[in-house]
Amino acid sequence: MRRLHNILGLALLICALPGCSPVAAVSGSTPAGNAAARPQASQGNSNLMVLANKFKGANRAPVTIVQFGDSHTAADLFTGEMRRLLQGQYGDGGIGLISATPVPGTRYEQVILKTAKRQWELVSARNQQSSQFPLGGYLSVPLVAKPSVRIEARTPSAQRYRVSALYQAQTSTSLLLRDNRGQNRRLLAATGGQWRFGPVVNNVGLPLDLTLDTRPGTVLGGWYLQNQKNAGVIFSALGINGARLEVQDKWQPGWQDTLKSLRPDLVILAYGTNEAFDDTLDLNLYQAQLKQTLERLRRDLPRAVVLIVGPPDSIKQRKAHGCAARQPQKLAAIIAIQRQAAQQANALFWDWQAYMGGQCSVVAWQAQGLARGDLVHLTADGYRKSATGLYDYLRTQLKLK
Repeated sequence: MRRLHNILGLALLICALPGCSPVAAVSGSTPAGNAAARPQASQGNSNLMVLANKFKGANRAPVTIVQFGDSHTAADLFTGEMRRLLQGQYGDGGIGLISATPVPGTRYEQVILKTAKRQWELVSARNQQSSQFPLGGYLSVPLVAKPSVRIEARTPSAQRYRVSALYQAQTSTSLLLRDNRGQNRRLLAATGGQWRFGPVVNNVGLPLDLTLDTRPGTVLGGWYLQNQKNAGVIFSALGINGARLEVQDKWQPGWQDTLKSLRPDLVILAYGTNEAFDDTLDLNLYQAQLKQTLERLRRDLPRAVVLIVGPPDSIKQRKAHGCAARQPQKLAAIIAIQRQAAQQANALFWDWQAYMGGQCSVVAWQAQGLARGDLVHLTADGYRKSATGLYDYLRTQLKLK
């Protein structure tokens, strides 16, 4: 916390030198263990029907998906394939929310963020204690008067976007956006200590250069990129390496309002691996935290579908005798708690470990080139295969053809 205060103080000092909502408005063979990945509850309310109809009408209005998670999400391979499959079927609605500046160890499937050295200080909810973090858990603090960021497409694209900044400002400032067609400037009004999305800038392409006219107390939390056509699937991947569900408790009170402003139709919670590797984890406390999170989502987003993605299979003690002894001590309990919590909250639950083939199946996946040598993370092919399983599961639940 002290480090964060120092950073913010430095930003205030440097910047003292001369110098609306972004939204108006899931093929492959199935492993033998997939039967165990079927839902334990079918979300017996109208939300599934609402979401199914949203997908069917995605050519006319956007379908917004937000996934929270750990390193499995932060790599944007699992979520990237989900995004590709969904957008291929229902239309490309855009990239969604990304961090404001590059995050070491985190990538985005569709874009690359670039900044010059010593222009920004990145602060992550992974290893900092603060109540200032926005939705997503990353703060980008300006260190110079006019810091800039470039957003590039990984592959050339003629896609046009609606772009807005997630920011916090003590006094009003402005943002300059430049693409190959010209430039636009937008006022970023003072936010009264809260996180807000700035005005939408329409019809911009990539690469895009963004320059902040910094004022004391100005920090960025991310960029929201939506297809200019205002239709199709938007899939935001909000992952933090090493994160647990409790990371959301570090975000500024009221971050749920930012989430609500995105109007998500589907919210995915994909935590559990890091909890499972903690032998000292208080399972009762974890159960209570998950219950509280689901209750809050139900209260804040009563019409959204909520989906829990269980942790994939993993190995912790390679030399132990017997499968159970090799697994993370808390893994089975975490999965059981998630399944039960989903039942109680009328949410969906996808058992990733069961899809892989059950306990210790990660060993077979590693032999097939689908899991990495650490027997925790998957390869790109493994994540994409897993995404296909989740995609098929979701379409089954929604009764989509």
